[in-house]
Amino acid sequence: MKSPVLFLLCAVSAFAAPDWGRFRGPNGSGVAQTTGLPSTVDAASTLWKVPLGKGWSSPVIWGEMVLVTAETAANKRAVIALSVNDGSELWRHEETFEPHNLHRTYNSFASSSPFVDAQRIYINWSSGPMIQALALDHQGKLLWRNDKVTGYVHEHGTGVSALVVDGVMIVRSEFDYEKNGKDLTTSADQKQWKSCIVGLDASSGKEVWRHEMPNCLNTFSTPVVREVPGGGREVICANTGSGVMGLDVKTGKLNWQHNPGYSQRSLGSGVLSDNFYFCTFGTGGGVKEIAALDLTGAKPKPVSFDIPKGLPYVPSPLVIGDKMYLLGDGGILRCVEFKTGKVIYEERVEGSAGSAKFFSSPVAGDGKIYCASQQGDLIIVKAGPKYERLSASKLDGPVNSVPAIGEKKLFVRTAGSLYCLGSKTPLP
Repeated sequence: MKSPVLFLLCAVSAFAAPDWGRFRGPNGSGVAQTTGLPSTVDAASTLWKVPLGKGWSSPVIWGEMVLVTAETAANKRAVIALSVNDGSELWRHEETFEPHNLHRTYNSFASSSPFVDAQRIYINWSSGPMIQALALDHQGKLLWRNDKVTGYVHEHGTGVSALVVDGVMIVRSEFDYEKNGKDLTTSADQKQWKSCIVGLDASSGKEVWRHEMPNCLNTFSTPVVREVPGGGREVICANTGSGVMGLDVKTGKLNWQHNPGYSQRSLGSGVLSDNFYFCTFGTGGGVKEIAALDLTGAKPKPVSFDIPKGLPYVPSPLVIGDKMYLLGDGGILRCVEFKTGKVIYEERVEGSAGSAKFFSSPVAGDGKIYCASQQGDLIIVKAGPKYERLSASKLDGPVNSVPAIGEKKLFVRTAGSLYCLGSKTPLP
């Protein structure tokens, strides 16, 4: 039996800093339990700023280390570790890759965010016609690489971030074969590929399981994890052709499936809170679809949900307590009742020069919601039932990645830099 002192030390170690080791932090929620976060961006709140190469991956944090990926040359990219204290580079691991077709404006060859835990740092990204996965130790040494996890037919490129659960790395490959009647495949072999989700052994990179499914429109959403009644865990994934699915982490077995027949893409990641799951589907200019599911029973139960106009297509939902915040790509922020969708308020989030548009997902901590725009503003809104903009501050370039929250620090990646924001005066 642990002594009270040892238990207290373990508790302090476990909760001394927010968990932000994956895309959007704790289980992809975008919410951190911390205080002392800034209300504006100025000289007093900018702790440091360092240049970065091109990339839209979001920063993740482990202890005193913040991790990003970036393009470093025409066919090279790197995982870069920086000190959270001063932004100095601790190490970098560089890889060559085979360029392929992607959306040059809104994507990059370094758009998938790392995943970090106590053992390793994990990456999945694309090279040529294949999805590649690799793992590093905390000093940047390569532990394993799987160059051919599965094939991928590129339309806009890839962007699903790494996820590791119970010793299994979850890797997605989902694509469509045809666009406007034009075959995207280039060989007979590629015509045999199937969309799939693959489970890799996190210690070796070897395939543990593979769940094949119908080919679908490109998917960029990163799964969330759910505790299964009776024991075990599942990953909840969403895509066009297969709807929303719960897959057993250890075996890849399909536990349940909802509405295999959405007509639009899954770009923004879903959120899970209190056994309620919500995600959106959309296209560049099309009508949006949603999944609002009660997961308390043996099978998912669709929930009656008011669907406001202008649902987010790229930004992910944000849940704080009994409220959900939906930031539309066009700049309308809606605060709704979490499980009903009833609108509490809807307001336009304006930047320092007026209207703003968003690909970055909002994150929250210390009673504040942080929205980073394509126009290069960080807009800070007070969390709660009434809209109150605290500030709108101009950064040095557009933001498509998602900010990360550490202990009393906010990390924001622009097109060319990584900012660390906080207080230069130690807070009580």
